Amino acid sequence: MSILSGSLAERIQPAVVFHDTYTIQKILAEYAEQYPIHSIQVIATNGEVLSTIHHHQNALPFIQYLLDWLYFREPVTVEIQHQQQNFGQLVVYGNASTHVSFFYTILLALTISFILLLALLFWSANAVYRHLMKAVNPLVQTTQTISTNKNYQLRLPSSEISEFQEINHVVNELLDKIEASTRALQHENHQLSHQARHDGLTQLPNREYFHQMLAQSFAQGTQDSIALLFIDNDNFKEINDRHGHAAGDAVLLEMAKRLRQALNQHDFMSRLGGDEFAIIVKNIEDHHDLIRIS
Repeated sequence: MSILSGSLAERIQPAVVFHDTYTIQKILAEYAEQYPIHSIQVIATNGEVLSTIHHHQNALPFIQYLLDWLYFREPVTVEIQHQQQNFGQLVVYGNASTHVSFFYTILLALTISFILLLALLFWSANAVYRHLMKAVNPLVQTTQTISTNKNYQLRLPSSEISEFQEINHVVNELLDKIEASTRALQHENHQLSHQARHDGLTQLPNREYFHQMLAQSFAQGTQDSIALLFIDNDNFKEINDRHGHAAGDAVLLEMAKRLRQALNQHDFMSRLGGDEFAIIVKNIEDHHDLIRIS
C-alpha cells in the first residue's frame, strides 16, 4: 500500500500543484477502481480537502471487515512535494478485498490457529520494528543533517546490525571522497579568485582590484583623508631592451618590495600593468606622511 500510495502521489502531483480538482478526482476514481482501496483523500497545506473518494461495497463480508480492521485501520499518509516544497498530503485507506477469497478457504479450519499466529506475528513484527527503528533513526537523522546543511564532515554512526554497518562503511567512504573533493574545489576556487585579482609577477592586486578598492574608498564616505599615488619607472623600456625581460621583471619585483616596505599595513598598493603602480594611502594626518612614502 505504501508503494501504491507513493505512485499515486507522484501521479497527482502536477494536478495538486495547479489545484486541478477535476484531474485529481479522475485519477483517484481510476485508482479506487483498479486497486483494493477503501478511501482516498487529498488535503492541501491549508487544510482544504481538494478531493475525496470512497469505494463502497454492499454487504461487506465479515472476514473482509476483520482484515480491513487488522491491516488497514491506519491510513498511509504521503506528503505531496514539488521541488522540495510541500503542496499537500495524500491519505489512503486500503481494504482486504483481494485477500478475502483466500481467507474464506482456510477460515473455518484454521480460525483459532490463525488468531494465535497473527498475535505472535504482530508481537514479533513490533519487536523487530522497534529494533530496526533504534538502528535506523540515527542513520536517518545524520543523513538528513548532511543533506540539509551540506556538512560532509559528519559520518554515519556505528550500528549493531552488521548489514547496516556495511552500508555505513560504504557511505562514510563516499563522504570522505566528497569532503576531499569539496576541499580541493574550494582550494581551486580560492586560487582562481586570487589569480583573477592579482598580478602574476609581483602578486600585487591588479588593475581591476585597484578600481574596486578605489570605488569602495569613495563609496564609504569616510572622514579620513586619503591620497592616490601613481608611480612608474623611468626608462623601464630601455632596461628590457638592453638587459632582457628577466632583468625587467627583477626590477619590478624590487620596486614592489621597496614600496611595500614604505607603506603602512592599511595602505593599498597595486600594479596597474607594465611598470605602473598605484597606491591608495589611508589615514593621512598631514603632508609628512606622503613625504615619508615618496
